[in-house]
Amino acid sequence: MDNDSTFDAVLFDFSGTLFDDTGVLDARGLATRTGLPEPEAATTLSRVLAHVDSPASLKARKGGDLSVEAHRAVWTGLIAEAGPFPDGVVEAVYAGLTDPAGWRPYPDVLPVLTELRARGLKLGVLSNIGWDLRPALAAAGVLELLDVVVLSCEHGVEKPDPELFAVARRELPGRVLYVGDDPVKDGAAVRAGMPVYLLPSERSVDRPRGLSAVLRLAA
Repeated sequence: MDNDSTFDAVLFDFSGTLFDDTGVLDARGLATRTGLPEPEAATTLSRVLAHVDSPASLKARKGGDLSVEAHRAVWTGLIAEAGPFPDGVVEAVYAGLTDPAGWRPYPDVLPVLTELRARGLKLGVLSNIGWDLRPALAAAGVLELLDVVVLSCEHGVEKPDPELFAVARRELPGRVLYVGDDPVKDGAAVRAGMPVYLLPSERSVDRPRGLSAVLRLAA
């Protein structure tokens, strides 16, 4: 951030910034989708999460948000590698990952975005993602507040490539503040001419994300 805190628009990251990414996959949901006993569903998800978040899998996930097809191929492949699992489990886990109902906004998202909008600022969301998150935004009452939604899977480019930020920048007027949580991917917004505010890494779906600071920055 620099000393000039007058902005015309605010652009937000999605996962880990506006919507919680720590509890999307849950044992009850997987049990419902597959018929597995809930304890077995919980064990399955533990295996999946341990594998997909391993250093090797993080490398394999690169490029997975460039298209819907790439996302499905990368993620179902990694989920399957955590197995073997009974028939239907891999697709059920993937369905849970991309289910809009599984993505919950932090408690301060709607109030902060509503206030920013009331102040006359333009708003947008920019995300590395391989599926259409607009239904999740709509269910939370957020979509109607946004002027632009930029998804990597719709443009074939991912953060930290400045071109993805440039797509949003062309749609938003004046001086734009970018809000995210990843120093590398979100911090790259500065290369597209946007000051960046990074949220702390600690987060919980039931706690405010600290977005009230944006109200002070954008005042």
